[in-house]
Amino acid sequence: MPTYCHICTDCGYEWEDEYSIKEDPPKFCPECKKETAKRLISGGSGKGIVQLTGFELKAKIKEDARKITRDSAKNEKLLSNLVGNDRYQEIQTREDKKRR
Repeated sequence: MPTYCHICTDCGYEWEDEYSIKEDPPKFCPECKKETAKRLISGGSGKGIVQLTGFELKAKIKEDARKITRDSAKNEKLLSNLVGNDRYQEIQTREDKKRR
């Protein structure tokens, strides 16, 4: 059941309610009992996040890995954080030896 946020336009009281999308929103404020309740439009609570599985999950992981690889090639601090400082130093030492 979806959760909806509401506010009373008279007293400013805010609350959440769970009810079917087919039901009408409440009209009365539970605090002041006046017919001044309004349902708020929001970005959502995050409860409706789609979870990927199978091929879609693999494709998303590969896409994220490519993005991280591109970003780490441009940012030394990010690369150091990803591989660890000791490993990063080894990589830099090896690259310096190749350049000589």
